[in-house]
Amino acid sequence: MQHRPAILALEDGRVFNGRAAGAITRRGGEVVFNTSLTGYQEVFTDPSYAGQIVCLTYPHIGNVGANLDDQESARPYIESLIVREFSQISSNWRSAETTQLYLNRHNIPVIWDIDTRALVLHLRKVGALRGVVSTDGTPAEQLIFEAKQLPSMAGQELASRVSCEKTYKWDAGSIDFVSSPWTEQMGESGDNREDRKLRVVAYDYGIKQNILRLLVDHHCEVAVVPAQTKAEDVLAMGADGVFLSNGPGDPEPATYAVEGIRELLGKIPVFGICLGHQLCALALGGKTYKLKFGHHGANHPVKNLLTDRVEITSQNHGFCVDPDSLPSSEVEVTHLNLNDHTNEGLRHKSLPLFSVQYHPEASPGPHDSHYLFTQFTDLMKEFAQPGSSRR
Repeated sequence: MQHRPAILALEDGRVFNGRAAGAITRRGGEVVFNTSLTGYQEVFTDPSYAGQIVCLTYPHIGNVGANLDDQESARPYIESLIVREFSQISSNWRSAETTQLYLNRHNIPVIWDIDTRALVLHLRKVGALRGVVSTDGTPAEQLIFEAKQLPSMAGQELASRVSCEKTYKWDAGSIDFVSSPWTEQMGESGDNREDRKLRVVAYDYGIKQNILRLLVDHHCEVAVVPAQTKAEDVLAMGADGVFLSNGPGDPEPATYAVEGIRELLGKIPVFGICLGHQLCALALGGKTYKLKFGHHGANHPVKNLLTDRVEITSQNHGFCVDPDSLPSSEVEVTHLNLNDHTNEGLRHKSLPLFSVQYHPEASPGPHDSHYLFTQFTDLMKEFAQPGSSRR
């Protein structure tokens, strides 16, 4: 069988030649690597990957095909895919179509049969680079030129580009998607018998659907709002709490979000994940910086400094909070990455706000971090009590 050629060209001039799959086109972005062993469709559809080309380090990708249940959003957001071995066929009872058809349908090119170890070692040494993947026959010299013209991820505000256009309600929980026994055993099936559900407004900076499912599992009534929704409009919705989602790009240019969080401080409980965590830090007077090659994978150990427990976490971020920039009199660091000692969580000492850098909804532990959703609901209940000192 004859395979079409494909090229990955990096801005520093390094070129990888391989075979083509997916769409016949070329697309550019920041090249990053993800070390997850499973969940490639969740990676494809995570809006936090907007503007990025993803190299999956697990060598064999595509064999279980694609389906509607594993999507984290309505479509894939990766610019392109890089893998060692790409399966053109699928063999799984849940598969609705092959990964080849799925990516081709969404105009995403794939380069495979390249030395992904060499690429990852290069990125770890020099840092994330801009690159272009071509499956349309464009010469390498042209691709290197195009890679150099791409905007750097630092300084890019992408959250508003991937956000929803209008407010919508979300009412599907985990049990609506999978009939697995752990759902009820772990108390994640919404078996809370309280009369009134907690009302949560979730800011969509690139939100993943499993976050919404877990909020519903924890007896929440969820309304998702666009990224640039004003704080006063959110408060007018009568919510018990505000959730700040994950998302792509540099947090610092998202000044609209930082200003909105400052307006919410002390008025309503706030819980942030990933980009939401970074935005919380900025709103509290902290700073963020770009990591050399980011954290992308489902195997990162994080220590909860409040309990001394270690969680195995899923992560996907290229920027990080500088803990030394946080006002120590007001903010407490709660979580620490055990690989590189970067910040993974914070909470305000007197106001109802906390956030984490990692993804507790992704379940790599598999349930190590689900307590954070319970923590959020407990905070909302406490804040809602008449005469609460937090009000």
